[in-house]
Amino acid sequence: MTERSFAYKVIMRRDDLSTVTSMVAYQAPSDQPLRAVIWSVPYREWIFAPHTVSRILYDDEEQDRGRTVDRATAEQVARDVLRTELPSEADLTEISDEGERNGWNYGPPRG
Repeated sequence: MTERSFAYKVIMRRDDLSTVTSMVAYQAPSDQPLRAVIWSVPYREWIFAPHTVSRILYDDEEQDRGRTVDRATAEQVARDVLRTELPSEADLTEISDEGERNGWNYGPPRG
């Protein structure tokens, strides 16, 4: 895939739109499938999850839960709120490449 920057959205609680619960990093080129990585709260790791992120990005009922942020803000939210580090864009690309290669919809299979 051609190198493109990722866009970032923080995800808010359904019942409290002032509280961040997660974050997504995504690439949505018009000529290719959505590439998306999300902070998985249950697994406490960044995972490839285009199906989950597509609902956040494109479902009318979910639109109010996402807030677009720049990379610097995303890094700060990851550190201060999610207590993790936001992967570099190279690492996000690697996570996406691995997910696409393996046909994952929501991270690696757990078993």
